Amino acid sequence: MRFTHRGRSAVTAAIILPTALLTIAATTSASSADPDSDPESFTATPLTPTDRVDGFKAPSSALARTSPELLDRTDSTLVPVMIKLDQDALASYQGGISGLDATSPSVTGRELNPNSRAYRSYDAYLAGNERAFADSLVDVAPQATIGESFRVVYGGVSAEVPANQVDEILEIDGVVAVQADELHQPLTDSSPEFIGADTLYPQLGGTEDAGKGTTIGVLDTGAWPEHPSFADHGNLDPRPGPALECSYGPDPTSASDEPFECNNKLVGGADFLDTYHAVQGDEQFPFTARDDNGHGTHTMSTAAGNALDSAPVMGADHGPINGIAPGAWVAMYRVCGPEGCFGSDTSAAVGQAILDGVDVINYSISGGTNPFTDPTELAFLDAYAAGVFVSASAGNSGPGAATVNHHSPWVTTVAASTQTREFASTLSLSADNGDTFEVKGTSITSGAGPAPIVMSSAAPYSNALCDEPAPAGTFDGVIVACERGEIARVEKGFNVLQGGAEGMILFNPTLADTASDNHWLPAVHLADGTDFVAFMDSHTGVTGSFTDGQKADGQGDVMAAFSSRGPGGLGLKPDITAPWVQILAGNIPIAGDPA
Repeated sequence: MRFTHRGRSAVTAAIILPTALLTIAATTSASSADPDSDPESFTATPLTPTDRVDGFKAPSSALARTSPELLDRTDSTLVPVMIKLDQDALASYQGGISGLDATSPSVTGRELNPNSRAYRSYDAYLAGNERAFADSLVDVAPQATIGESFRVVYGGVSAEVPANQVDEILEIDGVVAVQADELHQPLTDSSPEFIGADTLYPQLGGTEDAGKGTTIGVLDTGAWPEHPSFADHGNLDPRPGPALECSYGPDPTSASDEPFECNNKLVGGADFLDTYHAVQGDEQFPFTARDDNGHGTHTMSTAAGNALDSAPVMGADHGPINGIAPGAWVAMYRVCGPEGCFGSDTSAAVGQAILDGVDVINYSISGGTNPFTDPTELAFLDAYAAGVFVSASAGNSGPGAATVNHHSPWVTTVAASTQTREFASTLSLSADNGDTFEVKGTSITSGAGPAPIVMSSAAPYSNALCDEPAPAGTFDGVIVACERGEIARVEKGFNVLQGGAEGMILFNPTLADTASDNHWLPAVHLADGTDFVAFMDSHTGVTGSFTDGQKADGQGDVMAAFSSRGPGGLGLKPDITAPWVQILAGNIPIAGDPA
């Protein structure tokens, strides 16, 4: 049998039985045995051990497993990995090593304090273990390079190692597991009322102050700090303690070169993209927490955006609006570049968030389908030990069964469902023979038309999915219909806009959920495009228009088709569901990564 989490410096839990097992051979019953019996009445039966079991010193080591895909590889490609050593991280260490007091808040009842004697002593112990491992790694895999140390969470290091030497690395004293450092993907107003949060606001000082005193750390693509959702309205006190890192740089839409300064609402912003930069290269805003995607701005403003009277989207105002906890302090930990989010970068951010004293971590990113081979999930276990609540997305791989992400029992996994408010638009078509067609759709943008309607699948563009930018002039003055699928919905709008489109009709090929995306141009999304396509295929000279998106009544508590389903993990996952369909929240004002 092969074990994938071995460590030869592990405490040998195989308790080798004595060479002889003493048994009492008495002719009388135990109740009548004479304590002064003749010693010669005892006999010895020799035994031979049949197996040996190696265990580990640290409790967290019993959970970690090596990624199966890394075993038995024969190529020498350098692969990014996380290497779990046989040690608990600072956030989880509960004591037990002679001379080293517990550091975990679960034992001490206090936040981690890097200046405490216990922290410094145990940190030095971990550093010594890392040095010993590094010395051994040079002998076993000289081409390997060690990256970051992970002591607050995880208890190990990041590295690049030859794929065909993972098995040998696992034989180094103190190595528990070698885990793939993989890219994970981001998963992407009236919802406070729908979930009943507004009923608590009066008890919490009113809407603007709800969540006051709580710090929410968001691990995502970054934030656009100038967004009004993160402005200082003067109602919040300065966050106690040392100021957090605030690295957003200057506003690229402004002539000023002055960097953004954090305030009493947006209290921090830091970049954790070391592995991303090493593997993928630079991105639009390197070494800052500024959002180049929109996902992070959206999730952070959903969680804790300010109460605002106005929420304009392409000429249509859908305010008022507020996040769930408008009074909370927020800090962004940018862990995702345009291509995704590496586990080592995310784990580093989790460690810093714990040291920064956040109360909640929001993680709307994929991963965690095997918590024991996923470094981020093991880092979340350390966050749990530090008293931090971790909320993670269930994923966007529905509606199939057993598609849920984040199986860890120490993480709250949240599915996506509808609320009772939706944004509706009406699409009206007319053909040259006088036939008409009308259908309801979803939109938060302004309307478009009347204008000619063309299918993107028709020549000269001939691209049903609109997955490539259209040549300039291709769609001047027309509304283009694109089929959903393959690429991001908003990217389709971006592509047809390059060809001059006046608007876009996005249709599902079969019945599915719709989204009120913040598109690059006026757009409407149809739940089922079957009848629309049939009308277009059977008519010529079709013109049409769609109305401005307006708030309307919808059906709440319906699971989104995209939301990943259970079962998953060691128990029932997802844990809960919450509104995540047609959510009106912040975005970025630039053409960053259109996905």
